[in-house]
Amino acid sequence: MKKKLKYYGGKGYEYSNENGNFEVKANEVKKFTRLSKAKEHYDNLNEEKAIWDTTTMPELLSCHVEK
Repeated sequence: MKKKLKYYGGKGYEYSNENGNFEVKANEVKKFTRLSKAKEHYDNLNEEKAIWDTTTMPELLSCHVEK
């Protein structure tokens, strides 16, 4: 069953480079070096989730929580 998630916040993807350090946090933390791969994984999750750009100072890109 698909959970109902609502957007919580984040600065968006447009300011991040394709190559860098990214973390997708949900039940577990997965690390990526390409934004497109991190976003693909993030978009496929159906649970509370957050995606971070940790290349320099950690920046929250997007976060979804249960309604």
